[in-house]
Amino acid sequence: MNFILRFVFFLAGIAGLAFLVYRVIDTFPNVNPVDVLVITIPDMLLFFLAYKTYPADEGVKKYR
Repeated sequence: MNFILRFVFFLAGIAGLAFLVYRVIDTFPNVNPVDVLVITIPDMLLFFLAYKTYPADEGVKKYR
């Protein structure tokens, strides 16, 4: 598909993970597992969408 779309999905996933790390460090003694799941599930979805937008026909080429 489109390189821009894959880049946006990947960048949004990384931003979400950065926010997750900030949130866990900020509330370290009392980390709420529900907050971790609420942040992690959309991040996993964004990384999956970035993976699905990778073109299948341009896979790794094997050289002999």
